[in-house]
Amino acid sequence: MNPNVIPIQTGQDECQLLKATVKGVSTQSLMIELDAGVMNARTAFSCLVAPIVGDSVLVNRSGNDYFVLSVLERHTDQNMTLAFPASVKMTASKGQMDFSASSDINLLSTSTTRLLAQQISMASADLTLNTGKLSANATDIESHSQTAKLYTHMLSTVAKQMSQKTEVLIRWVEKVETLNIGNLIQNIRQNYTSHANQAVITASKDMRIDAERIHMG
Repeated sequence: MNPNVIPIQTGQDECQLLKATVKGVSTQSLMIELDAGVMNARTAFSCLVAPIVGDSVLVNRSGNDYFVLSVLERHTDQNMTLAFPASVKMTASKGQMDFSASSDINLLSTSTTRLLAQQISMASADLTLNTGKLSANATDIESHSQTAKLYTHMLSTVAKQMSQKTEVLIRWVEKVETLNIGNLIQNIRQNYTSHANQAVITASKDMRIDAERIHMG
């Protein structure tokens, strides 16, 4: 006998392709209706569209085993669910992937969702972010906007150097403002006005007031 020739086993059951209607769906099997009656069937591994009750399906019969190969027709709404029995990886090794929808696109995960790319671009008319904790690590951050508002119970800022430049700065403190500064240098190009109901200025050593005219009282 030629060792490269694989003999055909005569004991194998003959396969038949049949059309059936789904009558019931469970996690392990399907109930389908054939001309011969109602049978239990399993979904083929390659059938990604999850059948629902009322679907017309293509069935492969081999002996007493029935496998649903595909959904031929759906008489109700055309909503579709792709059901995978385990992990799924989609790869486009020589092209791109596009996901387009006329309505919403929802990404749901019970664990972690990761986005990894050389560059990520997002454009939206309105962006809403809700999270319990937000952590961001970046080398450089640059933001441009017409209006920026921040509402928080407590704000802490720690920086080695901070610069501010604005035409008008208005700061409103309802109760107490405390400054702990090593050295304070103020260069005011025009007028300096300070008003208080009571004012105290103390120095542990020298105090100097120098001007062309000094008015007191």
